Amino acid sequence: METTATVSSGLRRDILIDTGEKGDRAATVSIGSISDQDWYISRTHGVYHIPACVKGQPFALLMITARGDALDLGDNRRFPFTITARQIAEDLLQDLHDHGIFICAGARPSSEELATSTLRRDAYYQRLITEGDTMWARGHSFREISDLHRRAAIGLGVEREWAYVPMRMGDCPACGEKVKIGVAVCKHCSAILDEEKAAKHGLGAGAAAARVKRLGGEGTENFERKNRA
Repeated sequence: METTATVSSGLRRDILIDTGEKGDRAATVSIGSISDQDWYISRTHGVYHIPACVKGQPFALLMITARGDALDLGDNRRFPFTITARQIAEDLLQDLHDHGIFICAGARPSSEELATSTLRRDAYYQRLITEGDTMWARGHSFREISDLHRRAAIGLGVEREWAYVPMRMGDCPACGEKVKIGVAVCKHCSAILDEEKAAKHGLGAGAAAARVKRLGGEGTENFERKNRA
């Protein structure tokens, strides 16, 4: 049942405040996310963290419950009221639907909801990529390209000059020069940084020993074959 409260405002006419809950009164509402970004949203009734979807996982989840807030009436007067879980969720997601964030019909997102959200996010990313291409064509200026444009290109796996992401570098333990993370051999001093990977690609002492052993075996076989002949 909806109720209203009357608050006196002195010489001004009374203010009627509707304190009844609106819409879905479910105790909790689930927010699903396929975004690879963390989102922090601040409201007067709390700070909400929508977690990033971890790589390899289908979605991330945030449970929302009803919260209390208060309306500032002035003259040190505050009027408390309750905000439903769905009201909070709808407020948080005002500008986030295109990023792959949505309110679940149930406690967890369904396969249909995930598919719909993915299509919407990918369409939005494609629009951003087209926009980035247009801005880049005007003057090849990185200043015009935002992080959002780059995130869209990376998210869809689209290669663009304007979406270049610097590769992580590390120090070679032998010579101290900068090298790419995960390389097998240092390009500066030829030190073996990953023996297993180097051997796999025919590099390093391990690979050389394997070649000698293989050639030695082949030589023995040839010698025996000649003797039999």
